[in-house]
Amino acid sequence: MSTFTRLITLTVLLSLSWVTPVMAYIDPGSGSAIMSAIIGFFVAAGIALKTYWYKIKGIFTSKKTQDNDAESNDEAMK
Repeated sequence: MSTFTRLITLTVLLSLSWVTPVMAYIDPGSGSAIMSAIIGFFVAAGIALKTYWYKIKGIFTSKKTQDNDAESNDEAMK
């Protein structure tokens, strides 16, 4: 290890080990607001996934399958 790396490591370890007391209180209202935000994030992600599902699915499916479907439809029309 170089001297610089040792110095950075020592600085980070000392910074993380130096704990100062904090006079903070999270009331139940704050906890429920945090839970609501987390649940809302997952609901919004689910709705976005549902909305764009066919576009996302189209990225991963092969175009060959779509071409075969088009040919099948053309043959059925004849």
